Amino acid sequence: MSAKLPQPLATVPAALLVKNATPVEWLVEGLLLKSGAAILGGAPKSGKSFLALDLCVAVATGTLGAGFFRVAAAGPVMLFCAEDPSPVLASRLRALARSRSLSLDNLPIEVIVEQTVRLPEALPRLAATLARSRPGLLLLDPLIRLHRADENSATEMAVVLDGLRNLARAANTAILLVHHARKAASPSSPGSGLRGSSDLAAFADANLYLRRLDDVRLELRIEHRAAACPDPLHLRLCVEAEGSLARFQVQHSTTKDPSVSRLLALLEHSPTPLSASVLRTKLGVRNQTVSAALRALLAQGSVERCGRDGWTLKRPLPL
Repeated sequence: MSAKLPQPLATVPAALLVKNATPVEWLVEGLLLKSGAAILGGAPKSGKSFLALDLCVAVATGTLGAGFFRVAAAGPVMLFCAEDPSPVLASRLRALARSRSLSLDNLPIEVIVEQTVRLPEALPRLAATLARSRPGLLLLDPLIRLHRADENSATEMAVVLDGLRNLARAANTAILLVHHARKAASPSSPGSGLRGSSDLAAFADANLYLRRLDDVRLELRIEHRAAACPDPLHLRLCVEAEGSLARFQVQHSTTKDPSVSRLLALLEHSPTPLSASVLRTKLGVRNQTVSAALRALLAQGSVERCGRDGWTLKRPLPL
């Protein structure tokens, strides 16, 4: 009796794969992918939890994230913050909403209030929760409180991380994990700065690394799996009116960027609004360069969008 031949692995022609592939879609442009997995790492007191909450409020409201990143697909948000007491969490969310002139009461943000969410055992319940609410973004903060695995073991962490990646894809929900960074992390390599197994950096579609530069400035570095890495962004977290208002502000000077200066000159001399594609053609630069320049100028109030017509300089109101 002959031995049973092994079953061949499934294959498809590469051309068919390309034909059926869906384009990459951003949830937050230049930062978070739809159905993607991202890690936000940083040292203690670097502001990473505040930034994560700001991104949640941005997605829920369709406003700029960190005062800079445009939300491409606003929608419901869900979060689990294992270390923040409920009053602190509510206060931060309220302050971030008020800085956008919005009320937290009207925002599509749900908070998981279970005492513990332990992975990978809780993955089925987490999947059922996402299927019920269908959020565009799920925040889990911090990763260390979600499992009992050895973070230095690639084998043990793979069970947790693969489960979360598969959940993001299946639920069509972006998942953002907040994680601690090594004390001696290199600021130029966000992925290598994450504490634990190197599988953590390999797992994410985007590694975001936040570090404190001084008493007021923060630096955000972004490392993408399938997109070019943008320049570091300098931010300032502004908390005002005894904590009732909180927002992030861009701190670097965009006028030092020659692409930004040329873009401003084009808008200055154009009698009509210009679309991003026209600006890209005239400047001879990549889509990402134009998008980053427009986001920076929008954040500092230098330009405004004119519906589908494109972009124009923001003119002062007549007296």
